[in-house]
Amino acid sequence: MGRGYRSGSSGSQIIRDSVYISARLPWWGAIGFGAALFVLFYFGIPAYLESKIVEANGSIVTQAFESVFLRRIHWFEWIGIACALVGAFFGIRNYLLHGRASHKEQGIVGFLAKLISRGID
Repeated sequence: MGRGYRSGSSGSQIIRDSVYISARLPWWGAIGFGAALFVLFYFGIPAYLESKIVEANGSIVTQAFESVFLRRIHWFEWIGIACALVGAFFGIRNYLLHGRASHKEQGIVGFLAKLISRGID
């Protein structure tokens, strides 16, 4: 039986999924997974979107693309920070405690990661 998805934004779903995966990895896997997601969401995707803005330069719809892409860049950076926090937490937690994290603990970690990453960003 598959895991049910709750309603919410796509960014929240990405963070919930990263919490779900990181909670089940060994400590070194959680840290690596968090670092890989941070690099992807904080540097990789924004660089790709910025290259698309440069490609569209001179187009009639450049300003519309630019405003949409800049909002998305900020959104992806926020997701990257939250995923890094999740990976760091579960890396430390899984190193110190060898048991699996409960569903309630995963929910609290996801909530705190979203809250703290908004403050950092």
